[in-house]
Order: sequence, then structure tokens, then C-alpha cells
Amino acid sequence: MGLLRWADYSGRNSSQWENEAQRIRYAISRIDGKEVTPFALTYRLQMTGEIGYTRQEGYEFWQVFAEQAWRRFGPTHEAEKSLREMGSVKYRGDLAKYLMEMEKLNIHA
Repeated sequence: MGLLRWADYSGRNSSQWENEAQRIRYAISRIDGKEVTPFALTYRLQMTGEIGYTRQEGYEFWQVFAEQAWRRFGPTHEAEKSLREMGSVKYRGDLAKYLMEMEKLNIHA
């Protein structure tokens, strides 16, 4: 589930959690994927101070979690710009040039 969808879902169902730390723990338990799992694990350990990690003040608040997750995994302005530019690339008789331009923009998007 994407961060925005999760924020909407958990906000509408806020009575399911006694506090924001529980909401974050549940969100972290739903995160998977090789790129986000290390973030989720480290965030939780820093939020709780478990297994010798230094507890970070404020990590138990949803706003802090959402900001860090968004900063790390949210779309960037460069990605949005590249995506818009992909729609304006036109084929002008040179297939290799067209494909190269699309590939370059796709990497950034």
C-alpha cells in the first residue's frame, strides 16, 4: 500500500490504535520490498530503542514517520518533470534517437 493510501486508511481508522507509535508499527509491518524493508526495520528500532539501537526522540509521531518515508521514497520533482516530458517526445523518423530519449526520461521517472 502506498504511503498516501496508508495515511488515508489509517487516518480514517484511527480508533484501531491507542497511539501514533502503534499506528507506525502497524504501517511498518505492512511494508515489504528490498528497497523499503531496511528503512522500515531501522526506523522501528530507532523508534523503540530495541536491541541496542539509540532511541530517536520524535520517531513515535506519525508526522515524523511520514516525512521521512516521503523524503526517501516519495516522487521527486525531477521524476515528475521527466514523466511529463515523456508525453511530449515525438517520433521523427529516427527510431534509435526516439528510444534513447524515452529511455533517458524513463530512468529519471
